[in-house]
Amino acid sequence: MESKQQQNQGQKPNDQGQKLNDQGQDQRTQSITSFYIYNPYEKRIVEAPLTNCDAFISLLKCVIGTGVLAMPLAICCSGIVVGIVMCILLMIILTYSIHLLIHGMTECCRRRQVPQISMPEAVQIAYEEGPTCVQWMGRTAGIMTTCVIVFSQFLLCTVYLVFVAKNFKEIGDQYAGSYNERLYVLGVCILLLPLFMIRRLKYLVPLNLISNFVLYGGFALIMYYLFSGLPDIRDRDLAKPPIEWIEFFGIAAFSLTAVGSMLVVEAHMKHPESYLGFFGVLNLAVFFILISNMFFGLMGYWRFGEEVHASITLNIPRDEILSQCIKVLIAFGIFLSYPLNGFVAITVIFSDFDKNSDPEKRHSSMLEYVVRIFFLLLTGVVAVGVPNLAALTELEGAFSLSNLNFLCPALIDIFLNYGIGYGRLRWKLMRDVMLILIGLVFGVVGCTAAIIQLVKDLRVTFSKV
Repeated sequence: MESKQQQNQGQKPNDQGQKLNDQGQDQRTQSITSFYIYNPYEKRIVEAPLTNCDAFISLLKCVIGTGVLAMPLAICCSGIVVGIVMCILLMIILTYSIHLLIHGMTECCRRRQVPQISMPEAVQIAYEEGPTCVQWMGRTAGIMTTCVIVFSQFLLCTVYLVFVAKNFKEIGDQYAGSYNERLYVLGVCILLLPLFMIRRLKYLVPLNLISNFVLYGGFALIMYYLFSGLPDIRDRDLAKPPIEWIEFFGIAAFSLTAVGSMLVVEAHMKHPESYLGFFGVLNLAVFFILISNMFFGLMGYWRFGEEVHASITLNIPRDEILSQCIKVLIAFGIFLSYPLNGFVAITVIFSDFDKNSDPEKRHSSMLEYVVRIFFLLLTGVVAVGVPNLAALTELEGAFSLSNLNFLCPALIDIFLNYGIGYGRLRWKLMRDVMLILIGLVFGVVGCTAAIIQLVKDLRVTFSKV
């Protein structure tokens, strides 16, 4: 009996040590395989959530707009065959990067045991999970990501203002005389003010639905001009010199994706788990967007050739009733798109604002209204200063694509996988490095070309003042 008791007493310390080892192992397993421990989708609570149908409509509204109408110019810069092939490849890469980004953000939620985070917060968390040499940069990287998203949406909203003002001016010149385009920008800003004060994404869905119907009505009517008087397609270039592809990538990137808007839609869904997947809401919307862009790009370039403008609506006649109706419908649809894209910028700005207490909530509401008004006025000022639609479109596309589609997803994935490995032959690391290199090259070249053109236009504007 005594020998058994001594044996049991000797085993107790070993058992306790084994339990501590098991607990430590469990903690390490939890941090690595946090997917099986915490599901952020089950904990997420969204005020006025979007159904899958609402999300699909909002995604179409986020992306389909002025970019579709600029695709003929993109095809003109690349050629028909090269343009279509690169559209497909670019959309595959962009969609994959968005999947990679959302998976990374979801993993950040699991590691921090929180139901939802913004993209800047995901970047900060990823830096803190990465090597020691970059952990101190987490807060700074998060702030820089916020600035990138806000600036990207700012450029997008500026493009919308320029587009709407140019189309309304063409109609106004026919009936009310020739007025300066700056007056039309001012008028559009005034009309947008009440719509831009809507603070809930759910309440923007009816506007998005109306905008989609109006836009596609205008797109259907514009087919009359695209299919009438088609020249021999052999008169169009199948491929252009690679030096001209730079403008193609900028316009195509602007037309095919809107990362900030796509993330906001996912964050406000009732069933966010339905967003990704092969037949998820995102992929279905992306397929529809790709087909629309390629169709308009091909038909617009086939019809107007080298004379195509930054928006196909500027190629159709000015003095025909049908063409004027088309311009009104499409311009009105883009007009209704501004509140949603501006909503993304405002959401990012106030993502870290504490709204738990009622006094804080009232204060943030008033502050948000002020920021919304300032944002609208500032986009109007820039639209007046540099009303070059093609250059603005190229700048927004290059800037957004390089930073939000390539750099951020790749960096988040690199740092999150730092402690658990990059897979066989480090294929994840090689993939992420490739995305970073593509983003850097594309961003520097595309943004430089667009900025040079905008500076020239700005000098012309100042010379006329």
